[in-house]
Amino acid sequence: MKHEQDIQHFQDHGIRPTKRRLAVFRALASVRSHPTAEELRSIVMDGGCTLSLATIYSTLDLFSRNGMVRRMSVQGHADRFDATVSSHIHLRLEDTGEVLDVPGDVSLRILDSVDPSILREIENEMGIKVDEVELQLVGRRRAEVPGPPENH
Repeated sequence: MKHEQDIQHFQDHGIRPTKRRLAVFRALASVRSHPTAEELRSIVMDGGCTLSLATIYSTLDLFSRNGMVRRMSVQGHADRFDATVSSHIHLRLEDTGEVLDVPGDVSLRILDSVDPSILREIENEMGIKVDEVELQLVGRRRAEVPGPPENH
């Protein structure tokens, strides 16, 4: 995003665009790795902006409360953050700890396949309102599959 677009993005979310907040958001938006706060601090500092870890946490908390970034809780691990807030599915790899975005068209097909009548049934039985469906897939990298044995 250009500077003016960044400023507008902050204003659209009701957040004052300070230099430090801009640095944190730009660092997050520049990566696809869904970093932890600690990893994001390293990215911000590599960009020449010195911030404490407490400032990173408070900034990410502000961003997530205002819908500007998505916080992903990963059981037994530090929360991860994503600048993409549109509906999409994440794939968490158990063996590496990576969190990857499932391609957009596949994410949308999966999310669209959730039967609205099931959601209404859940709402009625539990007395709640479902606002959004979030799914996370869990997997691992496949080991290289050897080819067929060569005949000599």
